[in-house]
Amino acid sequence: MSNIQVIQEKLGYTFSNQNLLETALTHISYAKECGEVSYERLEFLGDAVLELVVSDVIYKTFNIDAGKMSKLRASLVSTNNLCNIAQNLGLNASIKKSKSLPSISKKTTADLFESVVGAVYLDGGFSHARELIERLVIIDTTNLETHLNNCVDAKTMLQELMQSLGRNFEYKLISSTGMDHEKKFEVELFISGVSVSKGLSTSIQSAEEIAAGEYLKTIQ
Repeated sequence: MSNIQVIQEKLGYTFSNQNLLETALTHISYAKECGEVSYERLEFLGDAVLELVVSDVIYKTFNIDAGKMSKLRASLVSTNNLCNIAQNLGLNASIKKSKSLPSISKKTTADLFESVVGAVYLDGGFSHARELIERLVIIDTTNLETHLNNCVDAKTMLQELMQSLGRNFEYKLISSTGMDHEKKFEVELFISGVSVSKGLSTSIQSAEEIAAGEYLKTIQ
């Protein structure tokens, strides 16, 4: 079975025009040497389709502000996340590149997934591209929630939790030690007047973040 067939099986999509998939997996170094077309134009298109679908799903799934929507989208379409998806599909192992290029970067690997999305969009239309993105990037609501939790800082999560419970909280600076250029700040978190955690760091804000995170760990 050829690499193209294997990739189509992993994608769960069979191309009517397999040349599109071939182009989606052609690095610019190979394209220049062999007079072919690289993946770059398809990546440009796929990036736009990916952002639209992910934005639409986030908007319809969560009632959160635009700032959090942006953070969640950024997490889902990040280089690391798309690189992992591309590697699971075997795209990095199937790319056509110059022999003088020993390896490809994580960014290029992530770009390959976007170029494949662009190829699917051109080959099968928006519905097939959306189905692919929902299956491989969105996955399910649990995955979305995991990404959301990972990209929202602990202080924000604590504030929202306390607001929902109607409880008061405050951070108190209890000590600062060391020379000016290497100070350490210790902060204590109080909820309804009760000390629940502490944080120690090189800035007050960072110490507050640590204290919030430590408390959230105890109640999860």
